[in-house]
Amino acid sequence: MAHETDVAAVEAVPQALRLLRADFRNRVQSNPAVHETLKEMRWVWDHTHRFRMRPDYSAEEINQQCETIVCNCSRKKYGDVVFPLRTDDLRELLETETESLDLCADLSNESGETELLAEFRHGHRPVVRITPGLVQEANLENRLRAALAHAYGHVRLHDFLFQTEEGSWLSFFDDYPGSSLRIHRCHRDAIAPLKDEDWMEWQAGYACGALLMPIGPLLALVRQFRHDRDLDHAALSERSLDGATLIHEVAERFQTSWRSSRVRLIQQGILAGDTRSLF
Repeated sequence: MAHETDVAAVEAVPQALRLLRADFRNRVQSNPAVHETLKEMRWVWDHTHRFRMRPDYSAEEINQQCETIVCNCSRKKYGDVVFPLRTDDLRELLETETESLDLCADLSNESGETELLAEFRHGHRPVVRITPGLVQEANLENRLRAALAHAYGHVRLHDFLFQTEEGSWLSFFDDYPGSSLRIHRCHRDAIAPLKDEDWMEWQAGYACGALLMPIGPLLALVRQFRHDRDLDHAALSERSLDGATLIHEVAERFQTSWRSSRVRLIQQGILAGDTRSLF
């Protein structure tokens, strides 16, 4: 009997998901602007329980969005696509999407190695706070760049969930859509994650890599690297001399850390590595 109950519960999930999606889309239909933005978006259950459902972005979507944003920013400011994107440009890009950007935030009371906070509030633009150590230490500029890009990923991909009636309807919070503050904490290990333990961190982390190392220029560099060394198109081992050299060249070209460069190359299947996908 218990087994039959479990089977029935599992079989009921897809139907419940379809009904929830249909109800959500009906609500969106009443707002044409939101409808245009969200009508093609995929939605899945949110197992972190922040929301009933969450956006399910594909790697291609994030890559395309981020490359377009970075290239447009560069052309507007310099008349051409220039890499690496300057740190000041990343800061300005984030400031255009936020209510405020605090680069001297006291995060000493936060747990672990918290490097930034993204604060969301209904009716307001997000507030981003970054630990001052990343700004004050010149040798940590690449980590600052990653934190800025990661924060932009949260703002770009997630803020709508806290702003629209449709997004607030998806929330499990009883006081939505009020003005209560929702704080998302980002630890150092989650800025450019390979593991998918938290979908918000995974999406923002993927966007971090896609902003700093846009897919088009990245693949162009990799193609030239393979051509110069007469390499085939199989994934390179990060433990090999060629793999380590490629990580170094990507880091140099895009002004990124070794770690961020490694993660980006593994995510694209260019380096052999153990990673899963959760968007």
